Amino acid sequence: MSARILQEAAVRYFLEVVNAGSVADAASRLNVVPSAVSRQIARLEGALGAPLFVRQSRGMVPSKAGEMLAAYARRSQLDAEQISLEIDALRGEAERTIRIACTEGFSATFLPRAMADFRRSVAPASFEVVVDTAAGVTQRVREAECDIGLTFSFGPAKDIQVTFSAPSPVFAIVASSHPLAQSSQVSFRELLAYPLALPGIHSTLHKLIDIYCSREGVACKSVLSSATLETLLGFTLASDAVTFSGELFVRPRLASGELVALPVPELTTSERAIEIQTLARRALPPLLQSFIERLSGELSPPVRVDQK
Repeated sequence: MSARILQEAAVRYFLEVVNAGSVADAASRLNVVPSAVSRQIARLEGALGAPLFVRQSRGMVPSKAGEMLAAYARRSQLDAEQISLEIDALRGEAERTIRIACTEGFSATFLPRAMADFRRSVAPASFEVVVDTAAGVTQRVREAECDIGLTFSFGPAKDIQVTFSAPSPVFAIVASSHPLAQSSQVSFRELLAYPLALPGIHSTLHKLIDIYCSREGVACKSVLSSATLETLLGFTLASDAVTFSGELFVRPRLASGELVALPVPELTTSERAIEIQTLARRALPPLLQSFIERLSGELSPPVRVDQK
């Protein structure tokens, strides 16, 4: 195998097919004809002596060799960006941009405060933030579309390095005037007597609740479903509804006394974890490592919920 081919445009075409899932979609993204992409893939496979894709009716899936090459190509892209920044730094022109993907709960309060604190106390970095589902965040990290993923997970993910992980207990969130607000904890069945406002169907919280209801044979119907936490909290504040969240995302409103977080024993035994994710085997630049350490410190203190 010649190492030279791994430095050529064919690898870029290959990676676009991996990300797009088909030659036609990759060609559209690259603004070339599909036959040009197919030729480059065939050239790569011939030079490497291994098939890079498994052709399926629904698209093209990387083979074992293809997965290895994709991981290499993504790390190489990130390394090239880092070298460019370091060269710029020699001229005093570097301004590092940290690209973050996160689930919706992080974006309202926690992450903005963390970024502002980092700029104030560590370095004047720039940030780009995109909000996605938990699975979407992990996919963006895997495809090198971002540097850091802040998300929730039920287990290991391929090509992902978990740089921080902590249990993420789920709480029932009610208004301070709610009949259950004085309880030290509540059972899930108790909550079914009240209107439920549930996170969107793609959230890990919704999946966790579905798993419990399926296992226990409980019917769980919501009067409101929304992927936006602020919508769920606003509805909860204005009614006797119950919603669900991790403590981190409602901390300011718990402190103000607007909302109360109630432990739900049935939902505290899950393996749902809060994670900071990066691309596996990537050498992290110092500024990025510093920001991850700052985020980890903010997430590390044990969760404490003061009950009324």
